Amino acid sequence: MRMHWGTLVLVVGPSGAGKDSIIRGAQKEFAGDPRFVFPRRVVTRKADTAAEDHDSVTEMAFALSVANGDFAVWWKAHGNGYGLPITIEDDLRIGRTVIFNCSRTVVGEVQKHYPKVAVAEIQVSADQLVERIVARGRESKEQAIERAGRVVPPFPAGTRAFPIRNDSSLDLAISTFCNLLRMLDHAGPDPGRSPFDDQNQDEDGDNRGRRLVVVK
Repeated sequence: MRMHWGTLVLVVGPSGAGKDSIIRGAQKEFAGDPRFVFPRRVVTRKADTAAEDHDSVTEMAFALSVANGDFAVWWKAHGNGYGLPITIEDDLRIGRTVIFNCSRTVVGEVQKHYPKVAVAEIQVSADQLVERIVARGRESKEQAIERAGRVVPPFPAGTRAFPIRNDSSLDLAISTFCNLLRMLDHAGPDPGRSPFDDQNQDEDGDNRGRRLVVVK
């Protein structure tokens, strides 16, 4: 069993960039490989397997999970709640690479609480982004142009961010992403104190107060 912390890989990018498609491609590539974990997110909206195969819950059930400390990370965006199960911490402790789709607003807080964090930023041209958003049929072209033109804030200082272009070939983007995951998995342990040390020192072992909260 490996004795170093695994890497938490945050997949970020604008809606329509192809994050879910790239993650699904990586899941297929690493199917059956215990080194890589793709946890199902908990989301307060109806499940849509064509986009992301998540666990759909009510607002009340989500709030109860937050209160019970069931999430390692949770945030709200576009009127929905998103949560990542606390069980990912067991995978990280034994050196596994954990990959999930998240809001870029989460990045700074995650880096404060987990020892090894990397960001895969899915990038696409503005024209391609508008075309994909319109094709989904949920927004007009004017709304898509406005979304594609939004100014994206920079990542916090020290963020390990890796750009993944997805302008043309999805297969190429998936291959690039899989190579990144292999590289991160092969990286050695990060020096220094783990943020989980605080958890081990808790008198009653309860660390729920440190669950992340990011509201967008």
